[in-house]
Amino acid sequence: MDAVLNPAAGSRQRSKLVTPQASADYLPRSQVQAALAAHPHARLLLFSAPAGFGKTTALAALAEQRRTAGSAVAWFSLEAEDDDPARFFLQLLKTLGEAAPGLGDYARGYLQNTMQVPVNAVLESLLVDLARHNGSLLLVLDDLHLLKDPELFSALGRLVRLAPATFTLAVGSRSLPPLNLATLRAKGWLLEIGLDELRLSAEETRDYLARTGLQLDDAVLAALHSHTEGWAIGVQLASLWLRHQPQASEQMECLGSDQATVGQYLLSSVFEHLPADLQDALLALGIASQLSGDLANALTGRHDGQALLERLETLQLFLLPLDRERQWYRFHHLFADFLRSRLKARDPERLKQLHFNASLWFTNHHMQNLAIEHASLAEDPEMLAALVDGCGLELINRGQLNKIYRWRQKVPDEIAERYPTLVLADVWNRATEMALPEANQMLDELLARWGTARAETQLSDKYLATLAVKAALALQKDDLELCVSIARRVEAQLGRNQAFLEVAILVIGAMALVTLAQPDQARRLLALAQQRNHFLEGRYLDMQLANVEILLALEQGQVKQAQMLFDQMRSQVMPHLGEKSRAMALPVIVEALIAYQQGRLDGLEERLGAALTHIDVIRPIDIYAQGMLFLARIQRMQDKPKEAQATLVLMQNLAARNQSWRFYARAVADEISLTLQEPGTDRIKRAEQRFKGVDWNKLASGSTHQGANSALWVQGLIRVRLQQARGHFSEALHEITQLRGKLQPNWHGLQRLRLDLLAALSYQRLGYQERAHSLLVQCLLSAEREGVRSLFIEEGEAIRQLLQQLESAERQPALQGFIRDLLASWPGQEARKSLDVLEEGLTDREREVVCLAAKGLSNEEIGQQLALALGTVKWHLHNIYEKLKVRNRTQAIRRARELGLLEP
Repeated sequence: MDAVLNPAAGSRQRSKLVTPQASADYLPRSQVQAALAAHPHARLLLFSAPAGFGKTTALAALAEQRRTAGSAVAWFSLEAEDDDPARFFLQLLKTLGEAAPGLGDYARGYLQNTMQVPVNAVLESLLVDLARHNGSLLLVLDDLHLLKDPELFSALGRLVRLAPATFTLAVGSRSLPPLNLATLRAKGWLLEIGLDELRLSAEETRDYLARTGLQLDDAVLAALHSHTEGWAIGVQLASLWLRHQPQASEQMECLGSDQATVGQYLLSSVFEHLPADLQDALLALGIASQLSGDLANALTGRHDGQALLERLETLQLFLLPLDRERQWYRFHHLFADFLRSRLKARDPERLKQLHFNASLWFTNHHMQNLAIEHASLAEDPEMLAALVDGCGLELINRGQLNKIYRWRQKVPDEIAERYPTLVLADVWNRATEMALPEANQMLDELLARWGTARAETQLSDKYLATLAVKAALALQKDDLELCVSIARRVEAQLGRNQAFLEVAILVIGAMALVTLAQPDQARRLLALAQQRNHFLEGRYLDMQLANVEILLALEQGQVKQAQMLFDQMRSQVMPHLGEKSRAMALPVIVEALIAYQQGRLDGLEERLGAALTHIDVIRPIDIYAQGMLFLARIQRMQDKPKEAQATLVLMQNLAARNQSWRFYARAVADEISLTLQEPGTDRIKRAEQRFKGVDWNKLASGSTHQGANSALWVQGLIRVRLQQARGHFSEALHEITQLRGKLQPNWHGLQRLRLDLLAALSYQRLGYQERAHSLLVQCLLSAEREGVRSLFIEEGEAIRQLLQQLESAERQPALQGFIRDLLASWPGQEARKSLDVLEEGLTDREREVVCLAAKGLSNEEIGQQLALALGTVKWHLHNIYEKLKVRNRTQAIRRARELGLLEP
């Protein structure tokens, strides 16, 4: 929903988490009540039936009954956009927290501290909170069929299996959800309420009609019940039909037995017996997905729009309020589809005109997305093109470039060529597939058409937009000098043009300067961009500015500063962008760069791999290539050498295609490092052959713009590793000294740390133990200060052994703790520890004890449930602590979860 709708949207959002009120004529379902009473201990209550059978109403009645009985009730009405872990859990934790204050607070922290939601971590935290919750809790998820994400269904399945017995999940769905229903059914944890229970019986149908003032004889009632087959919405339609048409009871034989046919017939009959003016108004209103009183006036030509909507609600003509204030409404989907189909069949031109009128109304109320959607439905390509062109920059700043592409496809080329935003969308789409010279030629043709190349002339917005595309492509294709040149030209005329375009170009220039190792100049451009960015409402460029600042910190080795900046961006910017927006790919990569350096690898391969498949408007190849490089290193650490090799080959192909030779050099360096860490006896020979097979002069010539030539740096680093592999440690130290001279002061912090680490290894192998110890301690102190871990692991087994020697001799508790933490996170350590534990194993009784402890039961309660003395429970817990190598109950529960010992 557009931003201008915030008040109403907020009300609508709140209504998703509030139990709907049952209507005054709601009729309790006896079979539903009987089923619930017969299965009081079911963990999953599944209300499954097609649309219109009263699932939501039955769930609302259940929620009210549980609430009256003293249970806490959390309600969540799902929508299609909730099919995303971040959005889903945010709403879920919010409604749980409102039902039981404090519930889910800790789990909510995971949503605030990661770009991609760690579903398992959120769920485990939630399970701990549920175990501590006093009293029963009912969670209702309505319209579950709108979810498709397998991770969410996996999480819900675990929630049903592992939550305490006081927790119940009730869901409403049009289809059977993938929740391992057979297993739940076999364990007696599932109660299925379907068509048989939800159908209205003949007596219930009679009672419902009587409440609406209708008394039917037995024959007519039997015919109506036979045709509707207990379909609740069909009975409601029939009641409307019978009230508006006195002779309708005599036409029961006209109804068929097919549900869709019955519904269509009744809808048509109800509609046709309404007054003509009301029919006309309904047809006009039906084209809008949401309605307000003022919009109703614009569509119908009336002046009583709000009163009309309230009247339709009173008449039970399937108009549903979207907020408690009743400012916004929508029709029931069945009725809306009927109205649109009826209008299209009767008067297709009027249908288009109404969409055109709706588009104008939404345009005047600054609701661009809805305005554009209605222009598209009006089949008015000229208006569609004008609207997209008018708000194109704003859409990009919201991270919605993909929508421009979608709408562009509905505009003929002869119209699109008159609108710069659509032209540039085409150019960008084509130019990203071209080499830089061909792309620049296409853009230069546009520049010649739209302006002048003289630097002193004020630039038009069309001209500046073309420069922005040119700069973005140059950054993507690693032509950093061109990026800086364009930024300098914009800087000279700052404040004369569209702020969005100026900020975008300045950000690109700053990114290029970071890569060129010119931090002071980069900060100056960032400061100018920040000044102009204050004039913008979107958050896309806020995100890009933050990304450049984060990369500045990383290049200086300030990993904690980078993390702090990222946390600020996440809290201040991310909530304003769609979770599934392609614009989010770049921050995911940036977060992964930080997490990798800190050794936080859990789930990182999946998140990083997914982000690297997306293309962003401003996707610097530098960040993209670093992401691929780190992905390969993660795969290597996880003992996936083939996957790591494939990623490095992909990176080399990408670099070669864009002639970005410094990235090609980095990929080769990691490929050789991977070879040197293999167990084969010929590893050194193969590594040397790969090293000699590379034209390093060519790679170095393509990196002349670097402050420290990247290819030469990588070449020297490979020499160091090859010399150490051969046992030539003095030569390695000489090469390290040469490399140090190429690093800039107050820059290249992590590179400097790597050289010191390699030097410490060489000194140790040469017998200079004190010098090696001193240098290694210096490296560890610097790493501990910034939380850096992966850099040590990358250098392999030799560094691990060096750390083990130091750990046994080190006397500083803080440093010793960091070394132990580093060694514990070394690839393979956790697997070995888990194997040791599982070899010893827990007895069945010990597993029962730890499972009950995980549910929050005290020692006394565990004893009561298992018929054990308190001393026996404590004895079992003592054994569990010994076997799991932990000190207390909390650690034991966490360790048991890690090992999968709590699974049923």
